[in-house]
Amino acid sequence: MPAATTRKGKSRAVPIEDSKPQAAMPLGKQLAHTDKKVRDRAIANLVAFLSQGGDTEGQSSSYVRLDDAEMAKLWKGLFYCFWMSDKPLVQQALAADLAELLLQIKPRSAAPSDRFEASIAFLEGFWDSIVREWAGIDKLRMDKYYLLMRKYVNATFRLLARERWEKQAVEAVNRILTKNGGPMTWEDRRVPTSIATHISDIYLDELNKALALPEVDSQPACPVTLILEPHITLLTRTPTSTVHTRLMSSVFTPLLESLALASPSISLERDAERPSKRCKKQEPMYAHIVMHSCVGNEGKIERSSAIALRKGLLKSMFEAAANTKAGESNRRKVYQVWREEGGDDDDDDEDDE
Repeated sequence: MPAATTRKGKSRAVPIEDSKPQAAMPLGKQLAHTDKKVRDRAIANLVAFLSQGGDTEGQSSSYVRLDDAEMAKLWKGLFYCFWMSDKPLVQQALAADLAELLLQIKPRSAAPSDRFEASIAFLEGFWDSIVREWAGIDKLRMDKYYLLMRKYVNATFRLLARERWEKQAVEAVNRILTKNGGPMTWEDRRVPTSIATHISDIYLDELNKALALPEVDSQPACPVTLILEPHITLLTRTPTSTVHTRLMSSVFTPLLESLALASPSISLERDAERPSKRCKKQEPMYAHIVMHSCVGNEGKIERSSAIALRKGLLKSMFEAAANTKAGESNRRKVYQVWREEGGDDDDDDEDDE
């Protein structure tokens, strides 16, 4: 017998709601419905569908990786589900819930590699939808999509920590960001540069927050130069000078400064050069990045010293600038930073690398 509905006055149907979410892929019209209760129900059903994996008996209600077309349809629905959220507290809660989906995905197969691949496919669907729909976001809604991006960047770092910062996992995320049509591409002029600049604005903040979590701190050290590879590559290859400037001011200058403040020998040298500015001691701006990172591409237990991290970052910037694909103007700017920051210093302080 069909679910009971009531009809009074206007043509309106109010279904009787079940107390328990149904593990099923919601329809796009349910995700983008004007009624918040319908949208909330659709999200709850999606969470149940994505997270129960092989624990259920019915295969029809357990998640398998979607193909590209299905993922695009799902994310179009999720994008406009978020579009319909108006109140700030509702937006914040929904942004957090959508980002947590990345960590809740549990496909029918119990293999860890399958779970990570399903999460990566979902992450790629998110960034593809952001790039695809960006031009249609009006100014009044832009801030809440900035918030959603921030939540997804943070969830991505927690996902990589769950994978113990393995090189293949980090490279999978980097590929999504830098692929042709990706949010941090330098090759596709159709992708708005404002997406890449916002990612650069929030990247260090969210990495620092993620590394401060106890469950992340217990994992191997974060390979910070590999994590920053999309930014390093974009810094040297972007044809837009404003993007290069923004990357330096939001990522590289603050991080190099933090690592310098955490390096006693460098701090003493700077104090000697600028004695008038030796007021109270400054703490590193990104203390958790400084304390919980390593040089190199493989996640390892040992943390590297601030001096080793700083040299590793400068070396990666120098090598990217030396690549034949780097822009000539960008190359000169990076070389200048490398010289000014002591990148030509040959002393061997990397014994704990």
